[in-house]
Amino acid sequence: MRGSGATALNGSMLMLVMLKTCSILVLSLLFCSALAAAEDYPVGDKPFRRYIAEGRDGKRITFYVSTPQAPGHPVPLIVWVQGTGCSSHFVRKGERIGSKLQSLLYSVARGRACILAVEKPGVEFLDDQSDDSDARVCRPEFRSEYTLDGWAATIADAIQAAQALPGIDASKTLVIGHSEGGIVAMRVSNVSPVVTHAASLSGGGPVYLFHLAEFMRGQRLDAEKEVYACWSDILKDPDSTTKFCWGQTYRQWTSFMKTSIIAEALKSHALLYFAHGTADTQNSVSGFDVLRAELAAKQRDAVFERIEGADHALDLPNQKVPEGLEAVFGRVEDWFLADVTK
Repeated sequence: MRGSGATALNGSMLMLVMLKTCSILVLSLLFCSALAAAEDYPVGDKPFRRYIAEGRDGKRITFYVSTPQAPGHPVPLIVWVQGTGCSSHFVRKGERIGSKLQSLLYSVARGRACILAVEKPGVEFLDDQSDDSDARVCRPEFRSEYTLDGWAATIADAIQAAQALPGIDASKTLVIGHSEGGIVAMRVSNVSPVVTHAASLSGGGPVYLFHLAEFMRGQRLDAEKEVYACWSDILKDPDSTTKFCWGQTYRQWTSFMKTSIIAEALKSHALLYFAHGTADTQNSVSGFDVLRAELAAKQRDAVFERIEGADHALDLPNQKVPEGLEAVFGRVEDWFLADVTK
């Protein structure tokens, strides 16, 4: 009897091991097949390549990876997360292709890292939105697909695909976002286990309702009427992609209101960096101050940079766009890359 029990136990253990091995193999094959199907294109005369792959939900992902400046050794990824809007990272400028802030990150990195930029769900290469604050001019696909969770998952899938490319050091990864991109960067650090560093610039701290109310008060408007009344309407039809508050769909706001930078930061396993200007009129520095206090109370370490006189773009009064942001990019990248070399 004892031998029969041992045989049955060994058989069960063997079956468990086989099932786990098969599961890992299936997942690996699925991911490899998505990579194998990825298409690779140049981006005009810019030092980026465009990749098209399939995400975990079967939808197409478009992302860009900078070409190595010093291809002799692998370098880590710095992932750029843009703010509000549905424009592409690249737009037409006459006969040429213009680039956005991912190129500034690339310049600041000086070959020490590769830059990854991902298109939002529903955004196509070279899409150029006329007004970043008004989603009504965006593609219908964007209005239906753009949520915080969906966007974070898309970035996480792009990171996984990019880390499999030649010349990428997958041991460290920084995700950095500005404005709306700040909360997305924090969220990505919680859904992608490979993210080791995350930074939010001009992103605030508490739930978006706080920032919207502060903004309205700064415009001498009634926050109860302009913010909380609209939020009550959203709650009646939370998944609507045809109704709008503050320029964005009810569906988008529903997803973003479920969390905050503070909540995501407290859950994150990554090393964190926050920067905010005291003269920011779009996203009041009071949100940053709440973030600073909440994280201190919870004994959550991070780098906090409160920049006296800087605006939403992190420019000081004597600086031209994007000098302030470039300087902050430099400090964040140095922080990340110094940690990489330890």
